[in-house]
Amino acid sequence: MQRAAALLFLACFAQSCAAPPVRPPSELDGLWSAGPAACAAGVGVRFNADAIEVVYEDATETLFDHPRYKLESNDDTFRVRITYDLPRVTGGARVVGAHGVVVLVRQPSGGIAPVTHSIIDARTGSARLRIENDPAVTALTLSPCGAHPWREDLRGRA
Repeated sequence: MQRAAALLFLACFAQSCAAPPVRPPSELDGLWSAGPAACAAGVGVRFNADAIEVVYEDATETLFDHPRYKLESNDDTFRVRITYDLPRVTGGARVVGAHGVVVLVRQPSGGIAPVTHSIIDARTGSARLRIENDPAVTALTLSPCGAHPWREDLRGRA
């Protein structure tokens, strides 16, 4: 009975200590797309606290689950490090040891693009850095849809 009570306590403690989802920086609000045609069609990427999602006209798909955002900006640049969990594969390892890290930087055009993308395995200490022919680079090289402070002149804004 004591063992069951201890396990219940640990389960409750672990759940209460779980970090709540972190809201992405406000600069990433709204829909982001590869270009004006995609924006007009309502197709693109949304950065949410619980997932980074690809938005289609009639559906959404999760690109990265449980992202953790860390703003690394200063007054002159925008840079955000996003750490995400790798997907769990049915029949795979019970414990996920690896995670992904992508760093997005503001581009002169007012969009964002990854400058690094790596997969890190904390259990083995290995890291795989990937940027050339990386699908994440293609998926996350984006421009904001609609009005966005990076595109607009400060005149007339409150």
